[in-house]
Amino acid sequence: MSDAYLLDTNVICTLADANRAGHAAATSRLQRIGTDFVLLPSMAVAEIEFGMARAANVRPEKREELRRFIARFDQLPFDESCIKPYSSVRAELWRMNSTPRPGRPQASKEKRPEDLCDKVTGRELGIDEPDLIIASIALAQNLVLVTDDGMERVKEAAERLFRNGDFPVQLRTENWLLSV
Repeated sequence: MSDAYLLDTNVICTLADANRAGHAAATSRLQRIGTDFVLLPSMAVAEIEFGMARAANVRPEKREELRRFIARFDQLPFDESCIKPYSSVRAELWRMNSTPRPGRPQASKEKRPEDLCDKVTGRELGIDEPDLIIASIALAQNLVLVTDDGMERVKEAAERLFRNGDFPVQLRTENWLLSV
């Protein structure tokens, strides 16, 4: 059987909009694979719907075009199979990047993934909660995550768990927006 793919929010939006950079490359890849092996995480669809609800200037026909594109694919929810990958990867990210509270080594200063910073440079890691949820769905179902986010830190945490024998599959990613 071929690999199956889970599309991240940025890839869904690019595939649905012919004017976005990367559209031609992503569309070409989707056509080669076909839609039978491509799924959408419900979290990504929720992010897109939130963006449309928040933006007052999205034309109604553009909203419908995006919704028609989304309707072509099955969606996967964050369900009980995602709990272990989510909690394991999030805990590993905290072990790797959190700042312990003085006098409370089990507690950290950071409360959300968005708060985590590189310990050397002090720069934000660029991880948000939806990224973790989407990556957890890909791990739980052993799907290739198609993203333009990079998710290097999430991949690093998942890889450490895999190498240590704590998780049975690796987080595999591809970027379809790059020209091949």
